[in-house]
Amino acid sequence: MKKLLLILLSLTLCACQSQTKYTASSSKKACDVTSEEETCNSKDDTKTTFNEISFDEAIQYFTQEKSGVLYFEFSSCPWCKEAKPILKKVAKDNGIDIQYVKVRDEEKNRLYTDEQKAIIEPYIQDYMSNNDEGILTLYVPLVLVVKNGKAIDGHEGTLESHDATERKMTDDEKKELTQIYTKLMGEAK
Repeated sequence: MKKLLLILLSLTLCACQSQTKYTASSSKKACDVTSEEETCNSKDDTKTTFNEISFDEAIQYFTQEKSGVLYFEFSSCPWCKEAKPILKKVAKDNGIDIQYVKVRDEEKNRLYTDEQKAIIEPYIQDYMSNNDEGILTLYVPLVLVVKNGKAIDGHEGTLESHDATERKMTDDEKKELTQIYTKLMGEAK
């Protein structure tokens, strides 16, 4: 009987631990299940400077004249995988909070509607590019510095010289991207 009680108690405790969820806020950390970043699994991850927000919350930065740094990406984007650790370090070094907007899910389905794109487009069109069909498109990674509802600066992609489908960034390219992000963080202060 004691063994049975111990087994039931153990199972109950294990079940409670595995079901723990953090739902106190609509924002959450950007590290997701598919992330390969070591910092996502580190014990000190509570000090991260990335907060995941919805596309609607990103739109509110413009419609409600908020200020902050918005970072648009998705976890399987090869350029994002290289840019994110650099941005995270620069943001942390500068004490800047990054608002992370996930634009695609794990199956690469778009997580925002055409209506949402139409709302945000006038605010960020200078940081969007035309696709092969000439349609203004949100490419990632995209970092935007927003002050009082206006995108005052931003950076799309990594570097012109870098194709993440072919190779990793060189150390010199990482330094160049670090300088770009450092300039952006300076404007965000």
